[in-house]
Amino acid sequence: MKVLAAGVVPLLLVLHWKHGAGSPLPITPVNATCATRHPCPSNLMNQIRNQLGQLNSSANSLFILYYTAQGEPFPNNLDKLCSPNVTDFPPFHANGTEKARLVELYRIIAYLGASLGNITRDQKVLNPYAHGLHSKLNVTADVLRGLLSNVLCRLCSKYHVSHVDVTYGPDTSGKDIFQKKKLGCQLLGKYKQVIAVLAQAF
Repeated sequence: MKVLAAGVVPLLLVLHWKHGAGSPLPITPVNATCATRHPCPSNLMNQIRNQLGQLNSSANSLFILYYTAQGEPFPNNLDKLCSPNVTDFPPFHANGTEKARLVELYRIIAYLGASLGNITRDQKVLNPYAHGLHSKLNVTADVLRGLLSNVLCRLCSKYHVSHVDVTYGPDTSGKDIFQKKKLGCQLLGKYKQVIAVLAQAF
């Protein structure tokens, strides 16, 4: 089920967003003013680039950890079970203006953050002893939260963007075990593909 919400995540809520929550991020009303809790750092775009680079450099190892932890048939059927066929994933256009790219980046990071929450929640139940995977998911979620904060700060301070429409992927709570594993694998395959494009675009 897709959730559509209008609003922008305040920096305060972003900093307190718990990983593994598996639910959409809190959203402010459409008429909320564009304000950040602290002044944006002067090297904000460098921070955004560094965070994208950090995510890109660890995306493949996260993907490998994930499909390995799922066991057979996943490691020997990656093309079939983990292909990045995520139809409702937010688009990104690398040739857009900085403002347009940041808005699209915001949508992607919000989508990924909620999806990663679902994956983390499912994996703690399906693979409770895969501590390396859990740790990598948590670290990735932390970087995504920081990136979301920085993108919001840039949109607010430079472009006065007061809200961004965001969508979220399907909630996996009602799916069977195999579908949960497959959806997670597809999402992380898509994440690995998209984060490489984003890292190049900024």
